[in-house]
Amino acid sequence: MATEKRAGETATVGVWMGSGSRHETLETSGASFVTCNMIDRGSNSLSAHEVNQKIEDIGARGFHTHEREFTTHGLTSFKGDVSKTVALLGDIICNTAFNEEEFQLVKEQTDAIHEHSTANQKKVLMENVHFNAYRDHMLGQPIRGDRDNLRNLTLDQVKDFHRNNYYGDNVVLSVVGDVDHQQVVDMAEQHFSSLPRTAAAERTGSEQSVFNPGLLMIRDDEMYNANTGVFYDAPGIKHPDYYSFLLLQHIFGSYRIDQNAEHLNDVEKQYNSMQQLIGNLPDVTMQDSHYMPYSDSGIFGNYFFGNEIFVRQMNYCGVHMPTIFAHYSTDVEVFRGRNHLYNELMNEKSHRDTINEIGQQLTHLGRRVHRSEVAKKVAHIDANHIKHIANHWFYDAEPSFTNWGPIELVSSVGSYKYFKVNTMSTVINSHHSLYN
Repeated sequence: MATEKRAGETATVGVWMGSGSRHETLETSGASFVTCNMIDRGSNSLSAHEVNQKIEDIGARGFHTHEREFTTHGLTSFKGDVSKTVALLGDIICNTAFNEEEFQLVKEQTDAIHEHSTANQKKVLMENVHFNAYRDHMLGQPIRGDRDNLRNLTLDQVKDFHRNNYYGDNVVLSVVGDVDHQQVVDMAEQHFSSLPRTAAAERTGSEQSVFNPGLLMIRDDEMYNANTGVFYDAPGIKHPDYYSFLLLQHIFGSYRIDQNAEHLNDVEKQYNSMQQLIGNLPDVTMQDSHYMPYSDSGIFGNYFFGNEIFVRQMNYCGVHMPTIFAHYSTDVEVFRGRNHLYNELMNEKSHRDTINEIGQQLTHLGRRVHRSEVAKKVAHIDANHIKHIANHWFYDAEPSFTNWGPIELVSSVGSYKYFKVNTMSTVINSHHSLYN
């Protein structure tokens, strides 16, 4: 468990568990998401209505976070009500009722979420990016489970998932706010002591996840714009290159056409190399760099959104800049990215984000990594080091290409060899078949 002092009238109690969708099987796909949503649906001593009433009585706000490798349950309350908050979380997590009627209701709500999931195009694309990169592993499966399997999911399977993943060695209790650490320790021992220390059975999903390069084309000519993701194999959170990739994400940054191109100034005179490249493509409206490290692997790349006319160029931009850094990198890029990272570190994170960060660090690294240590680790990275990193991870590498929307200009090609040659052509010749 961990506490982090922060001034203010509120405190947030979060229970972090390494129990995301990675730890399901194909037969139990969706069990982690359903379990996450069953936690506040009542305990052995409280009904779902009584749980909500208790939360309302102390003026608290509840939240859940469900990701591929972890789940978080939390409550934000006034700092004087931390003891009540810990007690309530301990009860609903350790003594979850798993009522059959509530279970069916959660399944219906989850199915409704699936029904409207395409409203967020970036989220859908990133789901497919994971499938493309980890086809043979549960990391590549939908984060909320397979919709077709949801109908066959049983309450017993959800109970088994809770029993096999919600145990002491897999749980981190975090409290962020103006609280006393020893008091929190005493409360944790009182209200979470009924959790078993170890798993009841061998956990699934612990096998090494292996990156698989490939092409995934989802053509829909009725859409107005195309979504593209170009992603490379990357280090996990325990890897020595983790902080270099954290800096790389800030070097590439994000692009929005209304902020970076709709003015009189030339993009080449004020923005980073990725934004310069995209600034010459008038209908590419969005780009985001993403680094998603997991316990034993990771993926790094860029998401693009724009008009179908530029879908080839969006794929090209995804391989051009990571590869070109293996040949040419400047300290200007590094300093700009480092300052952007420093500014982000200086901005106070929400209690919820802090709890997720603490849980991941304590579980994977065994200790808390404060922002001062992160800043120190990236302070010594220079252009030569970035060049070495890009040469090792990106040059002549085999990324995954994921395209969704009106993508006739790339889906008609259909050969990985056609895309692969562009990962080297950026530095060895002047002909770029994807860009032209």
